[in-house]
Amino acid sequence: MELFDVVKKIFEKKEPKWTEVAKVDKNRNFFMLNRIMSIQFPVQANQFNKLKVTPHTVIDWWHDTLSPRFTSPPKWIYTKTKKSSEKKDSSKKDHNFEDAEKFIREKFEVSKRDLDQIKKFHPDRYNAWLSSVSDQLGVKTK
Repeated sequence: MELFDVVKKIFEKKEPKWTEVAKVDKNRNFFMLNRIMSIQFPVQANQFNKLKVTPHTVIDWWHDTLSPRFTSPPKWIYTKTKKSSEKKDSSKKDHNFEDAEKFIREKFEVSKRDLDQIKKFHPDRYNAWLSSVSDQLGVKTK
């Protein structure tokens, strides 16, 4: 039985459905179920995060506690993951200052990473600095 099959059965009030879930499935999905439950119940989930706890009894406790409260899996179970913003950053990159950045890296012997950190923490000063360097180099900006 897969993780979200077990999650659906936890929130069903019908006892025969819950007895279909085997101990093996409860043990296998214990970590992820406990992690999901920690979204809404962090204190309880933390208490179950001990080494000598029996996983299938913890899952039974989650069922006994949550099935009277909820008739179906609540929305907080299905959280979205954060997507990386690297694609956005590369598309927003100002291509006008590439020559100026290359000049600065060679002149001051700094890496691209150092320049990215300056850009991240001081964006206004960084852009002003790059525009003045590009003006001195004679690079036309759009």
